[in-house]
Amino acid sequence: MSEPLPPCEPGGVDPAAVTASIEAWFSSAAMRDLVGQFGGEVPGGPALDEVAAFCAVWDFRGGTKERFDTARVGYGEADERIRALIHALGLGGRTRPAHDRYDHVVILGGGIRVTLGRVDFTARLLGGDVRTGTVAGLGSLRHRDDREHREGIRLGLGTLDTEADMMTAALRRFLDLPAPTTTRSGDGWWHQAWPHDRVHVLAAASTRLPLRASTACTLLGWAEHIHTPTERDRVLVVTNDPYVRHQHCDAVRLLGRTYGCGIETIGMDDLATAEWGRPLATTELLQEVRSSILAMQALHRSVQK
Repeated sequence: MSEPLPPCEPGGVDPAAVTASIEAWFSSAAMRDLVGQFGGEVPGGPALDEVAAFCAVWDFRGGTKERFDTARVGYGEADERIRALIHALGLGGRTRPAHDRYDHVVILGGGIRVTLGRVDFTARLLGGDVRTGTVAGLGSLRHRDDREHREGIRLGLGTLDTEADMMTAALRRFLDLPAPTTTRSGDGWWHQAWPHDRVHVLAAASTRLPLRASTACTLLGWAEHIHTPTERDRVLVVTNDPYVRHQHCDAVRLLGRTYGCGIETIGMDDLATAEWGRPLATTELLQEVRSSILAMQALHRSVQK
């Protein structure tokens, strides 16, 4: 059984509980065995810095490439074992919210099918027994590539210029919305909203130019341009396996610690995954192990201050 995600309840981060969760994950049998599969060794006790340095061997994106440009490597007979260990590390988290009421639901953006899947899943949650004050779809000004353009046309979504435009199209499709009624913009960002200020979409500015806005940029943009959370707020972040763990850690570090809000992060359910997901190569999964390691290390350092 994998270690649960680091906790973050409304009222502020508990440094001791977060530290214990992170250190247990880094020293788990699955982490030790996965590192061993690639010739490394996890020393006894908390080994965050050692594992973080070692995980450079799982950088298959050359530092700055998009996820769909991840290099593919075959591992032969070891592949099944590697994938089992990655699964044991629990990158995907829960697929069902722990509560039935949230102040804000935040849907993280990505490629066109990932975006559609996350919004489809969220719409079904909200059509069931989950209630929220606001819904926000986050994205960047990354221009869609030819594959995404063709997919948008095939799905009847029309021409979509950016990642945030894909989020807008997904929100309109699955929440049955008209065109947004208000638009604000600034240096490298825009924000659109629907009546009653309940549903929003944000194209976040990048804090790491010339690279596009990252998940961290979009979370910070949400707090700045849409809703600044408070210590009373409970925020539900929606993404999908295998990105839940590292995106949760970013949200806890950037929003939970800064504003004291509660953070819960979930991934798409089996229905959305079957409809909108795709099988991931082992190197893609290892890349997300690396992302989780670095995000967990960053969160650990932030709660030690």
